[in-house]
Amino acid sequence: MLKIILRKIHRILSDIKYSFDLRQHAKHLPALSPQDRAIVEACRKEGTCVTSLEALGLPSTEMLEEAKELLVDMQAVLARRTNLKTWGTCENPAYPQIFTVTDLPVIADWAQNQRLLNIIENYIGLPVAFQGVHLRRDFANEHPVTTEFWHRDLEDRRVIKLFVYLSDVATEAGPYEYIPRSKVTPAIVRQIETSFKQRVASNPYDMGLIDDEMAAIVPRSDWHSCEGPTGTAVFSDSVAVFHHGKSRQQGRSALFFVYTAKNPLRPQDCTQYSDRTYARPEQLQPQT
Repeated sequence: MLKIILRKIHRILSDIKYSFDLRQHAKHLPALSPQDRAIVEACRKEGTCVTSLEALGLPSTEMLEEAKELLVDMQAVLARRTNLKTWGTCENPAYPQIFTVTDLPVIADWAQNQRLLNIIENYIGLPVAFQGVHLRRDFANEHPVTTEFWHRDLEDRRVIKLFVYLSDVATEAGPYEYIPRSKVTPAIVRQIETSFKQRVASNPYDMGLIDDEMAAIVPRSDWHSCEGPTGTAVFSDSVAVFHHGKSRQQGRSALFFVYTAKNPLRPQDCTQYSDRTYARPEQLQPQT
């Protein structure tokens, strides 16, 4: 009991300091163009903004070329290690293929472009940290396996995850899908959390709700799906909005860039973007 009380006191004090830091840093936020301000306002209002690399105007050619070269190598690795005939069935679930590419200069430099950091700092409201980037391939499955479940993330009070599509992502390819902030009341959050506890009690390895469970609380007409061609860029506060990768009939590939405040609420949940939780590019090379 004492530990619970102490944790609550610590969280209250932490929240007070956080509010103070937001007010203090507000006067130091970098200036933005109207175009970049619109991204921030969309994220504040609904939790997500969909744009494109072309619209952003950031130099992206080298970054995209590097990512696409790595995807070819990733496919070769997968083919060597997996029975692709049964890939995606209940007997052989197609878990995502994830590589941490945070240390690759071309990709890391793009992620830390000052204009991009300025946009994200204005949303987060504090000095920001680029936590890292995953190069990720998701595959068709008969049933949800990981992030196809509806969930919210945990890293910080506010985050920005920037998803850059490396393939055309139509409905059948499982686009990022979210429920806008304006559609979620505190009562709805409580319903979702109750439903989630019930699911975990019977399926402890599931990380969220399936579509039918979410639809019983929030109608499908309120869900927003982020389809788009190669080069689509999705800014989303994945802590603020319930989201998932829509169930898919074909694969997709994307870069997942992750940003938090410099002192995130849960730093232990940020290490996966730079440590060896997932494979790294050097592991793409065939063994000799």
